[in-house]
Amino acid sequence: MMCKEQEGGIGLPIQNHQLIQADPFVLSKSEVLHAVKDYLRREGYETRSLGELCGIDLAAANEYHTLVIEAQGNHAEHHEKEIVFTGSQLDTHFSRQLVKLLRNYEKNPGKTLVMANPDTPRLRKKAKNIKQALDDLGVVRFWVKDDGSIEWE
Repeated sequence: MMCKEQEGGIGLPIQNHQLIQADPFVLSKSEVLHAVKDYLRREGYETRSLGELCGIDLAAANEYHTLVIEAQGNHAEHHEKEIVFTGSQLDTHFSRQLVKLLRNYEKNPGKTLVMANPDTPRLRKKAKNIKQALDDLGVVRFWVKDDGSIEWE
C-alpha cells in the first residue's frame, strides 16, 4: 500500500516504483552538480565548489553575473539508484535548499540565487507551489534533464 507517500508521511527513502507517480529518472545531488558545472563551463562561467567554505554548493561567474547555486537530488548518494526520497523528504530538502540560498544572499546581496534540481514532476510541483515567491525573490531554477541538459526558469 502506498498511503505513506500519498499522505506525505516522512518515512525512509522508498523504491521509485512504489510512488504513485514514479520519477521518470533519478539523480543524486552530485550528479545534479556535475551537470550544472558542465553546463555553466560551456556557457563561459568559471565555477567553484564552496560546500565546506560557505555552506553553498557552487558559485559561478562570468563578466556579467555571479550565481550562487544550491543543488539537490531526488535520491541519496549512498542508496541504490532505484531508491528515491519520499514527498516529505523532498519537502524538507527543497526548504533547506531555499533557506541556504537566502542566508547566503544576506551575506552577498546582488548575486543571483539558483536552485538546481532534477526535472521531475514531483520537484516541479514543489517549485510551482511557490512560483510567485521564488520569482519575486529572483530565485532562478535550473532543471536538470535526464540527459544532463539544463532548463532555466
